[in-house]
Amino acid sequence: MKSAPLHLPVFQRFNCHGCTHCCRDVVVNVTEEEQRQIMKAGWEQRVPGPIFIPYRFHGRKLVRLAQTSDRKCIFLREDGRCRLHAETGMHIKPLPCRLFPFVPTPGVGSVRIDLRADCPTVARNEGHRLNARELAGLAAETKTEPLASPPVWRGLHRLSFDGFEALADGFAGVLNEPGLSARNRLRVGCLMLEALERTKPYKLEGGLFRSMIQILRQAAVIDTQEAPDQPPPLPERPGRLFRQWLFLHAIVDSPSDLSLKGIEKYRRSWLRYRQARRFAAGRGPVPRIRPDWPETTFEAIAQVRQAEDAALEPLLRSMRLKLDAHAFCGPGYYGYDVFHGLTALWLLPALTGWLARLEAVKAGHDALTADDVIAGLRRAHTTFGVSPVFARISERLRLRALARPGVVQGLTALYGP
Repeated sequence: MKSAPLHLPVFQRFNCHGCTHCCRDVVVNVTEEEQRQIMKAGWEQRVPGPIFIPYRFHGRKLVRLAQTSDRKCIFLREDGRCRLHAETGMHIKPLPCRLFPFVPTPGVGSVRIDLRADCPTVARNEGHRLNARELAGLAAETKTEPLASPPVWRGLHRLSFDGFEALADGFAGVLNEPGLSARNRLRVGCLMLEALERTKPYKLEGGLFRSMIQILRQAAVIDTQEAPDQPPPLPERPGRLFRQWLFLHAIVDSPSDLSLKGIEKYRRSWLRYRQARRFAAGRGPVPRIRPDWPETTFEAIAQVRQAEDAALEPLLRSMRLKLDAHAFCGPGYYGYDVFHGLTALWLLPALTGWLARLEAVKAGHDALTADDVIAGLRRAHTTFGVSPVFARISERLRLRALARPGVVQGLTALYGP
């Protein structure tokens, strides 16, 4: 069977630097066949304690690799190498381990490669050009195929394949717009979103669609240059909704949390509810959702100044990755329609900026540094497009409320890095 064409992001670099992030902070689900292969190799006798842990997540029965109390994979050696890989061979490692940080995604006419920016090497763009032959084999194992039909724009209206590509290319071009600062590129994207919210692009085909995108882009650039740094005032309700969106992105459940039952599970839910209320209010002490968070207040985080413009490059590149991989809507992003997928992507700067300020407070910085921005971006990408929470109808409705004119631009100005 002929494999599907593969599309790689030419602007992204990567090779593994052995940081072991993917062996410490990532839950690795394994299939029955992967379990059989590991057991067949005799690992049950070579590793103390259980190797596989069954659990339920959002109604699904899953099995993951066991981890130590400090969240390290049981196969991670002291020298940072994987025992499965080093002692048995690469072939026996579960597919998620071999695949990370790559995410094959259905695209127009090809399978596209997205990358997880919670990997520090991806966030810093360190390494070599991506290896097409190696990635083609991994993508084939995931059985990912090109898009069977164009994603929905809004409601029941579908774009053409060409129209969808024109839209993705247009927004990616904005993020690489010469002569504009990084912040103004983000603002141009916000203005284009607001203009598209009032149009019906699905009625245009081929060259007309591309022409419309180009005109909207040029008009937004002119507006940004004529009236720089004048975002609309942000009403209280969108700010509260965004902080709830932020709270859900900040949650990273440990493997032990996934196995809670009975009263402990309800106690955990009650704690999460109280933390969510505190985030919605956005005042006073910040709940310590993770043990490595500093003790601070929302007011202290708001006082941290923005980063230098050059420090935003990893953020803009991560957004270009999503657009290039067609991983911002449809099967690449919880089945969201194109408009609301673009909205979620343009909320990423505000999400990254708040988490970066948390890192700055922890480090004692009064202004964001490049390292703070990268740390915030990595925290955001731990859940962005990954956590199944955002497939819920409640989060779709929340995003619909945040997609109103002026809201994304106001949030980016207030919380962006």
